[in-house]
Amino acid sequence: MSIESPHHLGNVPRTSITEVIERIHEIGPLLRSNAIAADRDRRVPDESMDALEAAGAFSLLIPERFGGLGAGAADLVDVARLIGRFDPAASWVTVISNGSAMLALRFPQTSIDRIFGSGRPVRMSSIIVSQGGHAVREADGYRISGKWPFASNSLHAQWAVVVVPIQQTPDGEAVPGYALVREDQWEVLDTWQTIGMRGTGSNTLAVSEGWIPEDQIVTADQLLGPAAETLPDALDIQRLAPVSTMSTAIAAPSLGAADALLELVAEQAHQRGITYSNYRPQTTSEAFVRGLGEVRAKIDGAGLLLERSAKSVDAASREPNPLSPADRARCRNDVAHAAHSLTDAANDLAWLYGTALFADTNPVGRLWRDINTGTRHALVASPLGYEIGGAGYLGLEPPAPIV
Repeated sequence: MSIESPHHLGNVPRTSITEVIERIHEIGPLLRSNAIAADRDRRVPDESMDALEAAGAFSLLIPERFGGLGAGAADLVDVARLIGRFDPAASWVTVISNGSAMLALRFPQTSIDRIFGSGRPVRMSSIIVSQGGHAVREADGYRISGKWPFASNSLHAQWAVVVVPIQQTPDGEAVPGYALVREDQWEVLDTWQTIGMRGTGSNTLAVSEGWIPEDQIVTADQLLGPAAETLPDALDIQRLAPVSTMSTAIAAPSLGAADALLELVAEQAHQRGITYSNYRPQTTSEAFVRGLGEVRAKIDGAGLLLERSAKSVDAASREPNPLSPADRARCRNDVAHAAHSLTDAANDLAWLYGTALFADTNPVGRLWRDINTGTRHALVASPLGYEIGGAGYLGLEPPAPIV
């Protein structure tokens, strides 16, 4: 696996992670203001998406040769956490777009050039779990059809990775695989109607008898398996363990939202009282003050666990030496506990803040809903993650096909 340098990019300006973070701080007020519309309209406003693209947020896991930053899992977590402080939904689509770009780099070189060869940022979506289609060989390509729910960033994506059983003949044996499809090949079905992370646009993608060339199809092992992580000529991005990277980064928007939620509750505590009590303001209550301290520790602990997970993925990607099964299991356990801690922190803050958070327009309530939704993602949710972690610690077979 290799990435050839396209000759037509010219002098593509390079951006560092530090510059991306600085730019996100600059556009933070815009993202926070537009988060209201994202929640109401169930899509991140184009203005926010354009600002994030200009800041370099969608170029993190795109190779430098294609105008990207060539960053890693820890960088993605840091950037997503910061964006999550302003708008968790915008952070979520940032993670999904970058993670999908990482997956696309495991397809053949010709398809990589097709997607990234212009040197411009590419917005992407991916559905790596939900079965919903099929791909049948036709001439030098495949005819695909299907419906894939929970396609985050569906409303802004230009390319998507979807799950497809691959068949060489209509009646042939199906092999688990994945396909790359363009935005002009799918229809977005409006199915994402939730109480939290409403702006992520995690709708259903539908393709009806679309045709794609054969280089836009790979097997599940090629996309998610460890073989690519052993290739000495691959880029670090291509050697990132996909499931470990995605599960870690997908928790980062909720981490940023928890940072913002704690800050809002603390700021308002100096003016708000505790109903049916003599505590005016809330900060005169020792129980309230202690509660904030406990919440801060939970959020900080979650951040440290995600940092450890991301750094272990990055360290393994620098050499053709894949993460061990035990290390992969520990990553999932770290993410599971981070998610559990963030949910606990959000719920603790809800108790401390009071029932005013249930107002539709209250940003405290919106952040609470986003965290409680985001931490339930299948790659993040605590029950399965803990079981994977326990199995890894005991040396048992994990309860998931690819960890």
